[in-house]
Amino acid sequence: MTEVNHIGITVGDLEAAVTLYKSVFDLEVLAEPQVATLGTHAGDRRRDVFGPRWGGMRIAHLATKDGGIGIELFEFVQPATVAPEVDFEYWRCGVSHFCFTVDDLEDSIDRLISFGGRKRSQIHTVWPGTRICYCEDPWGVVLELSSRDYHHIAGARQEAMVRSRVDIATKGKR
Repeated sequence: MTEVNHIGITVGDLEAAVTLYKSVFDLEVLAEPQVATLGTHAGDRRRDVFGPRWGGMRIAHLATKDGGIGIELFEFVQPATVAPEVDFEYWRCGVSHFCFTVDDLEDSIDRLISFGGRKRSQIHTVWPGTRICYCEDPWGVVLELSSRDYHHIAGARQEAMVRSRVDIATKGKR
C-alpha cells in the first residue's frame, strides 16, 4: 500500500505560514517552529538531503486532523529562502500545486486572502456539486481548493469519459 505521507513546502515566514495553514485549513500543529543547523540533531542527514550549500533552516510540522497527511513547512536560513521570480511555473517538471478539500470554498478563500494569500482563478464548477478555485499562499505556493474530495472528482471524470465514448459510438451508428 502506498499513501501520501507528507508534503514539504518552502515559505518565507515560518510563524506566519504555521498560522495561515492552521487557521485556513484547520491543520493540527504537531511540532512548533524549531531551528535546524549542522550542529543540531540530524544536521548531517539534512545536509545530505539538501546539498553542500545547506547550513540551516527553521521547520514546523502540521497534519490534517485525521492524521492522514502531514505538511512540513521550511524556512531556509542558509542559503536564505528566495521567492520565485516567475509567477506559477506550471510548465516546469515537479509539483505544480496541491489541493485541499474544504467545507466552505468562499470562506476558505476569504481566510487565505486575509492572511496575505491571493485568488489566482475564478471559482469553477468542474462537476455538478464540485467547485474549485486556484489560489496562492503569500510565498507563491499554488493551492487548489475544492469543495469535494478527489475520489468524487476522479469518479465523476471517469463517468463523463465513459458517457462521451458512448455518445461518440452511438453517433457513428446513426
